[in-house]
Amino acid sequence: MDGTGNLYVSDGENRLIRKGVPSSLPVVTAYTLTDLGTLPGHAQSYATAINASGQIAGFASTADFTTVHGFLYSGGKMTDLGTLPGGSVSLALGLNASAQIVGGALTPKEDAHAFLYANSTMTDLGTLGGDYSLASGINASGQVVGQSKPAVQSDFHAFLYANGRMTDLGTLGGSFSFASSINDSGQIAGKAETGGAFAAVHAFLYSAGKMTDLGTLGGSNSWALGINASGQVVGGSDLGG
Repeated sequence: MDGTGNLYVSDGENRLIRKGVPSSLPVVTAYTLTDLGTLPGHAQSYATAINASGQIAGFASTADFTTVHGFLYSGGKMTDLGTLPGGSVSLALGLNASAQIVGGALTPKEDAHAFLYANSTMTDLGTLGGDYSLASGINASGQVVGQSKPAVQSDFHAFLYANGRMTDLGTLGGSFSFASSINDSGQIAGKAETGGAFAAVHAFLYSAGKMTDLGTLGGSNSWALGINASGQVVGGSDLGG
């Protein structure tokens, strides 16, 4: 293309033929990578989630990972979320439009517990009765999803935390499940073990109190990672054959 906007193409014999201005040209968008830095005293940082306002959640660590703290990056500033009282580690994994942040943090007993960070306060969400929980997603209403260890079971179960209560979402007949994402309608996507002699892991959609097996693309296993406002679910699957 010359300075007048005309497009020239080769005719195959080293001659240029004027073709005029093309009706449509691909739009090239320029992107810029921005270094968010890290927290004071930390060597590296990892961003895990971003909301529509451009606020970012993640975590920063020392080089040997002996110290790990969640952060909120907003307005050009990275804020240390701290940890649960007496703990040493926190990981921020999700946030909503109100900059409420969820993730996991260690307790003084070195147990991992899901947390909700809001109004500069980190709140322990507890567990399903066992010694472990981790929050992975939060919607606009502050409903939180993740996984936790029940009191009488060794494997993890997906949970929904709402109105101060953590609810076990069950499985697809197997021993474990994990909730990865929740939309503003309260629909949840994740993965769970199926039952039977040939147990596998399948993606699920949890809606209106029911967990639905989404199947696979022909293989044995699948997993769901995200869900949008329309209830469309994305993830991955093994292929058949």
